Amino acid sequence: MTTALLPTSSEQRYQALDLIRGVAVLGILIMNIYAFSNIFAYYMNPYALGEPSDSDVWVWSITHIFADQKFYTLFSMLFGAGIMLMTERAKAQGISAAKYHYRRIFWLLAFGLIHALFIWLGDILFIYACMGLWVFLFTDTSPKTKLITGIVLIVLYSAYMSMASIYIDRIPAEDLEFMLSMFYPDQATIQEETLPYLTSYASQVDDRVDFFQENVLSMGLTFGIFRIGGSMLIGMALYQYGVLTAARSTKFYLVLLMICFAVGFVLTAYDLNNLVSNEFSFEELMFSYMTLTNVAAIFIALGYVALLALWCKSSSNGKISKAFQAVGRMAFTNYIAQSLICTTLFYSFGFGLFAELSRLQLMGIVAIVFLLQLIWSPWWLKRYHYGPLEWLWRSLTYAKIQAFRKH
Repeated sequence: MTTALLPTSSEQRYQALDLIRGVAVLGILIMNIYAFSNIFAYYMNPYALGEPSDSDVWVWSITHIFADQKFYTLFSMLFGAGIMLMTERAKAQGISAAKYHYRRIFWLLAFGLIHALFIWLGDILFIYACMGLWVFLFTDTSPKTKLITGIVLIVLYSAYMSMASIYIDRIPAEDLEFMLSMFYPDQATIQEETLPYLTSYASQVDDRVDFFQENVLSMGLTFGIFRIGGSMLIGMALYQYGVLTAARSTKFYLVLLMICFAVGFVLTAYDLNNLVSNEFSFEELMFSYMTLTNVAAIFIALGYVALLALWCKSSSNGKISKAFQAVGRMAFTNYIAQSLICTTLFYSFGFGLFAELSRLQLMGIVAIVFLLQLIWSPWWLKRYHYGPLEWLWRSLTYAKIQAFRKH
């Protein structure tokens, strides 16, 4: 029995978790690039800046169907699974996991703050760390309790958001004006959001600080606790049930895939039809983002879990599978790298392409970043035990410099 917990070695890793995490961190960029490259409304509404081209509508529709809210849901589930994995390993060694967990969360909070204020306002790490503070309290409960609690939280969030979209006429005028600007910004709002990213880095930091101060509390109390926290609890349960580690039968994953994809894509098809037939009206966009996409994303994310588990069971040693696993093992580094690449491309201190590219061109950039990370991640891990940020995070978590370069 040891008195200190050590990081998971490469031999102890679950290939399925790394594979799913790799797909998730790459998939997150599909939607995030809209937020990197343009104003907030551009992410949600293809008509936000005026009449879009046909290709813009098609690209937005495809990303809305297959990516919107799906990959951060996957990533949230995997974060919960990671908490359970650390806890199980600590218990097996007779060590309390709490000390390591909360030290790990403290440093993630610090990294999230740095990322949110100095690199990109779309940071998710800070919210993850805040949710990690309380979901850890569920580690000793049964997987059934975790699963039911997670589902209840997401149902409550969806119901609450549905009320906002259904009873629009009861929303105070000032709040309604703000919500309208989220989906249909006027020219003044467009200029206000665009200006910092065409001027100086200092202006960008000021904009991020304002955004963080205005939104972090509301995001944490609603989106964070109910949507992210709920997904983490579901991920913790799915890990214990063996779903996320590809431990269940092929038949189980086939059934899960068919049911979840059927429900998820039927909801998404209904949602998209509503949006198009109502010409992306404010009411339909609200109902889409607050309810339909939110619910459909859970089912589609679970369908992706099933699909990737089947891939892992059939070809765990394939080169492509190994490349995605390597991306997953370096998810923290790759996530931050995406921010550094995209801010350099779009912001004034770099190439200044903010609000300059079409959605199709943005997907071309996504494909290039995907390819680069699929190439560099295996290359790096042949030479080093961890990605650079994973190494730093682990060294801080375990209060000990970890081995880095392979001999």
